[in-house]
Amino acid sequence: MRQLFVLVFTLFTALTVRAESGSVESISAGFYQITTNDFGDSKYSVFTTKLMGSYLKSEVSFIKVGLTFVSECNGVSTTDGKVPKAEGTCLVVDADGDKFKLNFSRTNTSGSSSSGVQNWVGMTGKYVGVKGTCNYENKSQVYNGSVYGVNPVKCNVTK
Repeated sequence: MRQLFVLVFTLFTALTVRAESGSVESISAGFYQITTNDFGDSKYSVFTTKLMGSYLKSEVSFIKVGLTFVSECNGVSTTDGKVPKAEGTCLVVDADGDKFKLNFSRTNTSGSSSSGVQNWVGMTGKYVGVKGTCNYENKSQVYNGSVYGVNPVKCNVTK
């Protein structure tokens, strides 16, 4: 009976999927297309961004350092006399064609640096089952009427 128990326990342990987790760091940059609408007391801006980036550090096997990606994001920025904020969603596609979605939220000040959070949800390929929580910095600058941004990101991901 004991041998049967040891056999079942050993098989169960061998078949149990272990989650892999660790930190990942990346940087991305690109151009922001902004449409501003003023509705009296509040100001709302709808924006889209297309960013290119690369992973700089990775403690997980499924994300390789140097792998590049493209992010396409849509969001809304609000200023209503309180702290301005920006929220939205991005679709991220890496050089292998694998995808994940990220939702972001941050304080928003154009032409300076603002911090925020991202939540990753894996969609295809190596990202299936991936969840992540990230802190990032949006460093934007206005040049000749256009807004450009750089985003260093530090994430804790689990698969």
